[in-house]
Amino acid sequence: MTDRSAWTIAVGRWWFRYRNALFPVVFVLVPLLTRPRVLFGDPRLDRLASGAGVAIALLGEAVRLLTIGFDYVERGGKNKQVAASRLVEGGIYAHTRKPMHLGNLLIAVGMSMVSGAPAAYLIVIPLFAFIYHAIISAEEAFLHHAFGAGYVAYCSRVPRLLPSLRGFRRTLAGAEYHWRRAIRKDLSTITGLLLGLICLPVWRVLCLDGSQAALARAPRTIGLVAAVLALYSALHALKKRRLFFYVPTHLPPDMPGGLR
Repeated sequence: MTDRSAWTIAVGRWWFRYRNALFPVVFVLVPLLTRPRVLFGDPRLDRLASGAGVAIALLGEAVRLLTIGFDYVERGGKNKQVAASRLVEGGIYAHTRKPMHLGNLLIAVGMSMVSGAPAAYLIVIPLFAFIYHAIISAEEAFLHHAFGAGYVAYCSRVPRLLPSLRGFRRTLAGAEYHWRRAIRKDLSTITGLLLGLICLPVWRVLCLDGSQAALARAPRTIGLVAAVLALYSALHALKKRRLFFYVPTHLPPDMPGGLR
């Protein structure tokens, strides 16, 4: 192991501890510290880029939901450290070794495009790429040590990040999808993404067209935000009471111990 790789792994272990706060902190700071611009001064191109950003961000969330729903992965590590009790190879993990990170990166790219702020392109996307490179390095070092030849064989079959679609239809057809578990586990991420997609366009209007134009959108925006928060509150209450989102006991227990 080179000094550089050892340093990257150390950085990845540090970021692993705080990765759950990464999205909220960055996407609160982006509106506060940056200003959007019309892409190349062309409103049509700007709208196209913003629409593409929405699609990319939603694709990222779809990747996360597919990953969680198809093959259970013990998420969150143990005591904020990289950990895993088993090597997950099924579901989406049969096509990419890091599907959750792929989903997160897609969300980061998509939300940066929706913001339309040059600083988001220049800072947020490279920052996320570096952070996840470091986290992946830390996770791979752990998995190689924990699972040895089994993990090496898995790496030889499955790409690290960009997925292979070979056999993907068979994966979808041959596995049970636990949609309740997917929503339960990713409820906060879904809510944050929806709130971002609702509020960022208003921030763009405020910066580009002024307060009057932003105020004209306020009733609709407030209504959408209230609806999302109400839905989150209802689902969160069901989650806490283990209603609707109950996971049958034959599934692996919901406990810390894995990678995402």
